[in-house]
Amino acid sequence: MPKNRHIALLVPASGGYSRGVCQGVATYALEHDDWLIFPYERAEVTKLPAWLKKGHIDGIIGFITTPELGRQISSLGVPVVDVQGEGNCPASPVLDTDPEAVAQLAGDFFLQAGFINFAFGGYPGIFFSDRRSAAFCRILEAHGRQVHCYQPPDKVAATIKLQFQELRGLEYEAALAAWLSKLPKPIAILACNDIRGQQIITACRDLGISMPSDVSVIGVDNDEILCRLCRPTLTSIAPNIEGIGQMAADMLNRMLDGEQVEPVLHRMAPLRIVERQSTDITTAQDPLVLAASRIIRDRACHGISVDQICELVDCSRSTLDNLFKKHLDRPVAQEMLRIRLNRGMRLLEDSNLAIEEVARECGFTSATYFCRFFKREAGATPALYRAQFARR
Repeated sequence: MPKNRHIALLVPASGGYSRGVCQGVATYALEHDDWLIFPYERAEVTKLPAWLKKGHIDGIIGFITTPELGRQISSLGVPVVDVQGEGNCPASPVLDTDPEAVAQLAGDFFLQAGFINFAFGGYPGIFFSDRRSAAFCRILEAHGRQVHCYQPPDKVAATIKLQFQELRGLEYEAALAAWLSKLPKPIAILACNDIRGQQIITACRDLGISMPSDVSVIGVDNDEILCRLCRPTLTSIAPNIEGIGQMAADMLNRMLDGEQVEPVLHRMAPLRIVERQSTDITTAQDPLVLAASRIIRDRACHGISVDQICELVDCSRSTLDNLFKKHLDRPVAQEMLRIRLNRGMRLLEDSNLAIEEVARECGFTSATYFCRFFKREAGATPALYRAQFARR
């Protein structure tokens, strides 16, 4: 019988991101009977727990939040994998969500929706926010677009950093509200994470700014509870956090076997954008495209045809298709299928409806055809997609 491996999991218990990492580690451990995991059930990891100094630990997976914590952990002389992403434990491998891929997803989404004004709302001075901000600016500037980045006064920025570290996440500062009020409208905003996205939504509501017609927001982390509590509900980029947890566990296991794993930053691409109400809008400047898009959004899942849409907006099919291709880079029929696919994804994620019922809710009379369509577009059958989402 192999010797047990005692693994300290120094990942905070709060937040969807950290819970997902823990889930990935747990999934890996289920296949490795010699792993005994000791979690750290606190909201924040700021110093080395006393029990870790006294106990026998073979390896550590953790959020290494400060250089001092990194030094304390390194002094234990055991293999470490850092899943916080900042790199505060220089001799250890680091895992993080790829900021370039996050920015690319958001940029492509907003450009395809027809936006011409863009902004980034983050926490200046926080490493993951700065990385995502820089990537978002690069990607949009490559398309000839300027990004309005939230840059509060230095004193306010220091307060923001303190608030973030203390996890007073639902507060927002007056400087954020002032920035939002001055932005050109309509505008597409990438928030550095879901907490910031929720703060932006709250500030817009307090200011009387219409959402999503004037301000459209995408967050990052896809913390399902937080996103669904927002009004409007928050569209978010889903990182592969369970994959990060599994990769971290596999790295640590190889290090415990004596393998040399390079102490470099490993970046994992996010999974996809989970669309909710905060981006439920088309911003094309053409009035026919706007009118048709509203009809599609309201009735695509209720059996309306392309010809019926053309009648309602008093336009020929060829003209409307050309306008959609010009402004949205896709024809009318493809936009209808996109709306129906997103509806199917949401129902598979958020409900226990049978596949046949999901098909009907998306406007398909045949469950068989819906399954073929869904597999072609999403890369997995509806049943497999639901199972994969439930494991994340």
